[in-house]
Amino acid sequence: MKYRILWFLFLSGTIFFTCGKPSPPTGEFLFITTGNVQGAFFPIKARLDSLGGLARRATFLKDLRTTGAEPILLDAGNLFIAQNKSVELIKCYNEIGYDALNIGAEDLGNTTNIKNLEQLAEFPFLSANIVYKQSGETVFRPFATIERGGFKVAVIGLTKNLLDNNSDEYELKDPIQTGKNLLDKVASYSDYQVILFNGSFDDAVIARNELLEADFMFISGHRGTPRKTRPPEEGPTLYKVGELGRALVTIKTHVAHIDSSLKDISMLIEREKFIKETLHLLHRGAAVDIEEMYAGNYIMTQRINRIKTELQLVQTELASATNTVEFDYILLSSNIANDEDIKRIINEYGITVN
Repeated sequence: MKYRILWFLFLSGTIFFTCGKPSPPTGEFLFITTGNVQGAFFPIKARLDSLGGLARRATFLKDLRTTGAEPILLDAGNLFIAQNKSVELIKCYNEIGYDALNIGAEDLGNTTNIKNLEQLAEFPFLSANIVYKQSGETVFRPFATIERGGFKVAVIGLTKNLLDNNSDEYELKDPIQTGKNLLDKVASYSDYQVILFNGSFDDAVIARNELLEADFMFISGHRGTPRKTRPPEEGPTLYKVGELGRALVTIKTHVAHIDSSLKDISMLIEREKFIKETLHLLHRGAAVDIEEMYAGNYIMTQRINRIKTELQLVQTELASATNTVEFDYILLSSNIANDEDIKRIINEYGITVN
């Protein structure tokens, strides 16, 4: 396997924007999400390597799709950063096969005519609460419904703030109330609901505590390493998507019974892995089993019993989960080749490293 994620096998699907709820499906679907790309076409230098780049992203996704997977590919916002590169970014995103883009504050501030870009895109631009100041009408589609493997997923775009240079033409409706209204609307003909949120992490936490009907929430206003937050008692789990396209956030969802709640098992999987590695180190490859190794050592015997008890509890909890969610992020390192089609687009427009 070339990358960690290629073990995900999914039924292929097609994007639809229709109503009508099917019979309850079972199976799996996969989100792959970026955000805060900020016009980054090329890899970004890291300590011992370089990370990111649209050509690597395209290669990774093409390789993934050869396994039969058809991920729901989303960008949470802040894609554009320079007016003279926006068309090229859209052409690359078309080639990569994105399903939706949330329009963030920086996207409006760094493009001269974003509606022209929307016409070039083969995927919808989303924002439920960016409206024209004069008419009050929404500038973009409020949401899209995407179908994969029999599941219908509603994706809603929300933005918390606008830049100063947007204030003459656009304004914002309250993102929380707008989100609540839309979640009520889409719940009748979608199985799961996603919020793409452009704003700070603190803003996202406040919104999450109100948008309780959502299942997933991806944040594009937060910088730094991709990560998930601890699942709340109510409302969606927050996922930070990183920046500059250095990594891809992946969310694998397995559904056995659609009426049961989702359980994020990412930490349980990591805990199980750590416990098994601990037992392996204690065993040190001996010919006898670990209990026999430490039979005369009371302290070690007690420690091993505690470790094995914890492992059993973790595995029991994993086995009892009905519908599961697994978070990961894939660093786009230099061992991923550059896709020739993306290279052609970049070379055609003479784009160079800044």
